[in-house]
Amino acid sequence: MSNVVSLRPKRVRPPQHIGAFFELGPTYANGDHGLELENGDKLITPPRVMLGPGPDQKYGFPEFPEVPILRPEKQHYDRPPKDLEQFHLYWLISQRLKDVLERVDPAGVSFADCEVFHISGKPIEPRHYLCDVVREVDALDETASKVAVRYIDGEKFYSLAADPELSFKREVLGDAHIFRQKNMGGIFCDSLLKQAMVGAGIKNPLHFCDVSIRA
Repeated sequence: MSNVVSLRPKRVRPPQHIGAFFELGPTYANGDHGLELENGDKLITPPRVMLGPGPDQKYGFPEFPEVPILRPEKQHYDRPPKDLEQFHLYWLISQRLKDVLERVDPAGVSFADCEVFHISGKPIEPRHYLCDVVREVDALDETASKVAVRYIDGEKFYSLAADPELSFKREVLGDAHIFRQKNMGGIFCDSLLKQAMVGAGIKNPLHFCDVSIRA
């Protein structure tokens, strides 16, 4: 009786992102917090319609004449805010995320107090804060990265479309763990900040999109 050897094709595991850098941001899954700015008439100067940096600011907060008040709009309310949400041009973050950012990279972020209320009218506990990432760097390693490039009026811009692979120069980043890349959308963090967030209980994988190169 002859021995028959069945040759099965080996499964080739696709290259994996190496987990060095992540695009960091809110997730829009599982509903919306439904919060609206109650005192927008005091904080937003027309023609602007959203809360954001002042006329001479690229990032950060203007000097608000009063604390922003956020209340849920009853017809669109779905849930209280979580750790990392979008609110107008800023992030709305929990106390524990604020604690992580202040501990790991305080120079990269700016915060503003706000008052956030539940649908019942009671203040949300623990507290939430408005947050903006104020550090912009030009640290992209174009040679190692795979990213779409387009030009507008002769200036180079980078696109995050089509599953990019990004490498950033650590010698340029220095001690930065959260940052914006010049002429590129998105906010990025490194593995150290991600680990700190996960260690604090902020574990939703949808907050972290691995954009590092594949190995």
